[in-house]
Amino acid sequence: MKTTLEKLEKSRVRLTVELDAQEFEEGLAKAYTKVVKNVSVPGFRKGRVPRPILERTYGEQILYEDAIDYLLPKAYQAGVEETGINPVEQPDVDIEKIDRNEGIVFKLEVDVYPTVELGEYKEIEAEKEIEVIEDEDVEGVLKSLQERHSELVVVDSRNDVQKGDFVVFDFKGYIDDQPFQGGAAEDYTLEVGSGQFIPGFEDQLIGMKLDEEGEVKVTFPEDYHAEQLAGKEAVFKVKIKSLKEKMIPELDDDFAKDVSEHETLDELKAEIKKDLEEQATRRTKNKLENTLLEKIISNSSIEVPEAMIQRRIDALMQDFAHRVLHLGLTIDQYLDMTQQNKEQIRENFREEAERLIKADLVLEEIVEKEGITIEDEEIDSKIEEMVEGHPDPEAATEQWQVHRESIRLSLEKEKALQLIVNSAVVTEKVLEKTTEEATAEATAEHEE
Repeated sequence: MKTTLEKLEKSRVRLTVELDAQEFEEGLAKAYTKVVKNVSVPGFRKGRVPRPILERTYGEQILYEDAIDYLLPKAYQAGVEETGINPVEQPDVDIEKIDRNEGIVFKLEVDVYPTVELGEYKEIEAEKEIEVIEDEDVEGVLKSLQERHSELVVVDSRNDVQKGDFVVFDFKGYIDDQPFQGGAAEDYTLEVGSGQFIPGFEDQLIGMKLDEEGEVKVTFPEDYHAEQLAGKEAVFKVKIKSLKEKMIPELDDDFAKDVSEHETLDELKAEIKKDLEEQATRRTKNKLENTLLEKIISNSSIEVPEAMIQRRIDALMQDFAHRVLHLGLTIDQYLDMTQQNKEQIRENFREEAERLIKADLVLEEIVEKEGITIEDEEIDSKIEEMVEGHPDPEAATEQWQVHRESIRLSLEKEKALQLIVNSAVVTEKVLEKTTEEATAEATAEHEE
């Protein structure tokens, strides 16, 4: 058996494995013992047909497929061991030659674990953005809590619609006196002024009376998503059936007791501020680490094979499907809503997948170069940390014990990342945000 290696682009190689006639004969003999059990030749019992008779009756090619099935795995494994490659998937196989007297030649193309030409990874210069939590951030979270704990109550002091009211109403739309698809609904709830409907619609509801019918005249925007409606003038007949307004609770000690385990509003504010500061610290840490990794990746040479990218995209797609499911949608429903297909979504994940792979490869190379090791005690400690608070810590510990090697690899990369951060030349910069940005970000982080 003879093997030659040819390097292709993007961490892909081609193995040419040549088996001589004697090695091919071994495969044919093996194939005969399998094939003969399932063929019949007049004058011979099934399974007792001599090989020369079998080949003369059906042709020697009858043995080729099973011979290949027997020889190919052995040839591939021998080629891998001889060349020392590290494949990341199963190979694409082409049979270049097959001849009883000359042997068989396999051409096998496969993506291999890429070689990393590591650039400079110590004393990297980077800017660390410091987030300062202000009173406005805390107030933003409190406002969100107020909104979440507000109630809709029926308005009994008036019967006219005002901005900010929640109305339940029926509507039916007409274009050129003809109703159109999707232009009607009953018992629809709308916050007047929220901007859910096309411009001008909600403004014309203001002042309408409860239980009275009215008309709303609007023009659909030229860039409206439904092309058949874009730029068209429409008339909606509406009837206000219910009128409610939002009652927002007062920010006081009673509110703090209702929404938390704290006795006073000041205690709740202190907890919110502490949470926001911890979240800001984590964001700052993650941003710095990502910045440093991006610089190291750009300084390094890494050709990521397509198989690795596709595998990481598979994982990202799985995570994405879970997130969509938490929104109460199936992946197919999401695709319908966004007018996309799965291939478009997969392609959207390509850049992130490649970035994540390169980050892993860089850290693994640093682990090897620096001789970073993880002791068993560190793995035990990490497992204890992960099962803390679990309702059945013993069962959870037993489950994690199966994954000790993956935990070891993860801890090695954590140490490599910490080495990068510790050696970096970091300058600090206070991150300036508008009050609006700060409030939105703080609220989102706290609600998570």
